[in-house]
Amino acid sequence: MTSLSIVAIVVMALLLAFSLIHLGVSIGIIAQFRKYGNFFRPQIGLAGFNLVISFFGLAAGGLGLAAIMTKKKSLGIIAAVAAAITGIFALASLVSALVINAKSLSYVSSRFHEHLINYKTIEDSRIKIDLIQSHYTCCGIDTWLDWSMADLNGTSPMITTTNMNTATTVPTTLQVSDTTDNSATTNGNPETSTASNSRRKRQVMPPHNSIEYLVITYGVTLPMTCCSSDAIFTNTLELYCISNANNTVNSFYPIGCAKQLDIVAGNQAMGFGVINSFIIVLAFVAIPLALLAGSAPMD
Repeated sequence: MTSLSIVAIVVMALLLAFSLIHLGVSIGIIAQFRKYGNFFRPQIGLAGFNLVISFFGLAAGGLGLAAIMTKKKSLGIIAAVAAAITGIFALASLVSALVINAKSLSYVSSRFHEHLINYKTIEDSRIKIDLIQSHYTCCGIDTWLDWSMADLNGTSPMITTTNMNTATTVPTTLQVSDTTDNSATTNGNPETSTASNSRRKRQVMPPHNSIEYLVITYGVTLPMTCCSSDAIFTNTLELYCISNANNTVNSFYPIGCAKQLDIVAGNQAMGFGVINSFIIVLAFVAIPLALLAGSAPMD
């Protein structure tokens, strides 16, 4: 057996191995993430396309090995065609993976926003968001404050809260002072009065600048999946928890889900990209080897 035949066998075997890995990863992603619906739709679609690539890769590797062993030209031609299709499809999948990875954050954010708005009225949206928030221990799109847009309006006993029904009511970190300096008016000093007027609309930091102050001051009704088991829940038919309870911070997850979903989606896309990179190289190298295996002696 010549060195060329050994190289051909190694290439075909590697193409078979990576195609099997591709097949297993694709099936695993489809099975694991389809329950989350359209949050991972691009990744699931890409996984479906990669199933096709895996089948062509298996065919190319298997037929290539058969052509090497039997010296049949027809098998070599079929293996070369299958390898060419595998390489082209894998290249398309690699480009798609890069595009999906670049847009995954905006995609999952828009899907979460859509389901968040419909959480109260559409059961499917409620199921999908509850699955996401409970599994990834997160709350809202970028932060728990996003749930103010859902208008859940829950109330629980022994809670003093200021409900925030729209996201626009979140306080800013700066305030404008409209008060004047009474001492300037009393002493009648023009210079003091001028200095006082110049400070009249100066921006000053609020007395409390912390997450705790924000939570206690503005209560947001959150789904039960935003909160841990030791949180205070509402006494309504639909269980909610409010971010501030008894003038203290309730037990909820302050981190949003978008970035966590983006990491998962990006890892899936780039995982496909890495595997496809190997398959592309192996498939295009396998084309001439498959043709040679069926047309000329390799030992």
